[in-house]
Amino acid sequence: MGRVVSALRVAAAAGLAAIAVVSALLAADVRSWPVALAKGDAVYAVAPGDAAWTPPTTLDGLARSLLGTTGDVDQRHALQQYELAASVPTRLDTAVELQTQRAQAGTALAAAAASADPARASQARTLLGILAFDQSAEGAGSNEADTAISDFSNAVRADPANVAAKFDLELMLRLTAAHGSRPGVGTAHSFGRGGSRGAGGGVPGSGY
Repeated sequence: MGRVVSALRVAAAAGLAAIAVVSALLAADVRSWPVALAKGDAVYAVAPGDAAWTPPTTLDGLARSLLGTTGDVDQRHALQQYELAASVPTRLDTAVELQTQRAQAGTALAAAAASADPARASQARTLLGILAFDQSAEGAGSNEADTAISDFSNAVRADPANVAAKFDLELMLRLTAAHGSRPGVGTAHSFGRGGSRGAGGGVPGSGY
């Protein structure tokens, strides 16, 4: 009987030690996330393409779940992809690169637009609208202009406080009316690149 009790005590002690180790590792992972987000935001402010927001962790999945950082990182990644697409010059020799970057940005922004956070969803919709507008201004056709109007409208619905989306929607409607079907080349810089680094595209705070 004494041996059984001793064995149980040893097992219990080992279990407690394991729990203590996991708790320490998890605490370290949790502390690393706010630091990584802050550092990534600082890099994004000066060099968007170089920014990264995920820290090296041991129990990454558990720490992500506790802090709810998946949405924060996805949103930042979407904005980063938009910045990379916006930085590609519109020339014949960059056509393939531009198309690729826009497709990647569109995919990332579409995921961010599904966020349950109204401000995040609205921001992503605004930038999707700008991408669509850029393509319509380059002669992609009236469908892209319609897509831009739809995206800006959805951005305003998601967050009525999104001033950039309201401005872009009004401008898009005026341009479409003035040109009959779609805006012409040369008006892209009127758009919310108010989207790029201002209210439409700035990285939101993590809140931690």
